[in-house]
Amino acid sequence: MFKRVLVAAMAMTVAACASPYVATPYDRSTASVQSIALIDDSVPEKAIAYEVASVGGNFGLIGALVDAGIQAERQGAVNEALDGLGFEAESTLEARVIEALGQQGYTAAPLTGADRAKRDFLETYPEAPAGVDGYLDIAIVQYGYMSAGAGQPFRPTVGAKVKLVKVSDGSTLMENMIVYNPLNTVEGVVTLAPNPDYEFRNRAALLENPERLAAGIEDALNQVADTAARLLR
Repeated sequence: MFKRVLVAAMAMTVAACASPYVATPYDRSTASVQSIALIDDSVPEKAIAYEVASVGGNFGLIGALVDAGIQAERQGAVNEALDGLGFEAESTLEARVIEALGQQGYTAAPLTGADRAKRDFLETYPEAPAGVDGYLDIAIVQYGYMSAGAGQPFRPTVGAKVKLVKVSDGSTLMENMIVYNPLNTVEGVVTLAPNPDYEFRNRAALLENPERLAAGIEDALNQVADTAARLLR
């Protein structure tokens, strides 16, 4: 389980070592899209609570094993706090995306399909209702909290892949990546700075106020949702 969390947490960071990301910009004047189906199962089941350069990882295999246990325990505690509030990241993101698209002049509704095998774009899309012009596929690679290292504060983080696909022919009309609070900036990727109102000095601070913990994630998801909608202006 922790290995999967680690891979998800670092997915956007690894991209910093690769070539600049090349997005597909949207041309609204030629796209002929008015009605959008929002693909569901966008968000992983659990939030992360990851410290990137933690002390335990510097002490060989034993230290790494201890560190993995600490990381997993912290993540579990954060998700338990969120569950206690009934916080649902999926519905939070979905509602905000639909609202933001409406402000851009689109009509949008969720479209249920098969669950994602991994946090990536779907390879095939479910049949769209009559009148729908495009599929908006948002794949959240990670969300939650991240610290840059021991002694550094935890801040909300979200990594998202966004794509608009034309229903009629399956062509990609827009594709981009959005990273809220990136460890490294990557040329071509849309980056969003973290809200300073949701900064936590350590694990104890993360857990002392579950409402504020959840509010930080909600704020980050909302900013990503708004940004995704703005990509379709």
